[in-house]
Amino acid sequence: MKKKIVFSVLTTVAVMSGVLGSAYAAGMIKLNVNGTQLQTDVAPKMVNNRVMVPISFVSKALGASVSWNDKTQTVSIHTTGIPYENVWDEDMKDIGAFRLAGINNTVQVFMAGMDTGIEDLLKESTLNMDLDRLKQEHFSMGPTMLSTKILDMKTLKKNNQIPEYLVRVGIQAGGDELKVEYWDLTVTLAPRVDDGKTISTGEKMDYVVTKREVVKTVPVSVQRVFPGFTLEESK
Repeated sequence: MKKKIVFSVLTTVAVMSGVLGSAYAAGMIKLNVNGTQLQTDVAPKMVNNRVMVPISFVSKALGASVSWNDKTQTVSIHTTGIPYENVWDEDMKDIGAFRLAGINNTVQVFMAGMDTGIEDLLKESTLNMDLDRLKQEHFSMGPTMLSTKILDMKTLKKNNQIPEYLVRVGIQAGGDELKVEYWDLTVTLAPRVDDGKTISTGEKMDYVVTKREVVKTVPVSVQRVFPGFTLEESK
């Protein structure tokens, strides 16, 4: 009886393998990017137990441009938005969604204040920073930040200390020169003020930016802010 059962299982595995193999051979592998099925001119296929997909279609679906250099036999892929960076590789799952939302809110208000030079936004989102200097750094002709994105975070202080984080932010900036800027923001829990009646943050946000460092600026030739809106460097 045991031999028959084993034989039956092996037969089932063999049949299933044959069915899957036929599906791969028939080009039935589906290609989904962010939930959307792609229609490609070359069907994905299985080669040596690896699924091979057309890189051009996948890259463009993710917002990148692809070029081929026949002379050097090189495929080049260039992202046209703000690429994510795994800078510190720290597991931040214990931060929680509500705390992360508070930090993100502070970062967005601070970035808006930097881009517009509006002092009230900077006052609300910062602590112990030179507001006059920050206001002077915004573009005098108007806002230039096309989009911003939190790229990575790491913990500076926690447990029995006031929580403090280092936040890497990417900024797509327009203007005469297309570029992506990278800032490191030190973000900390705002100190509580007790006036004898209520305890508040003293008209600050729950988190405040206490330090900003411009890490690097990378010129780019193309900026894809969102599908349908792409800026290209003037030729």
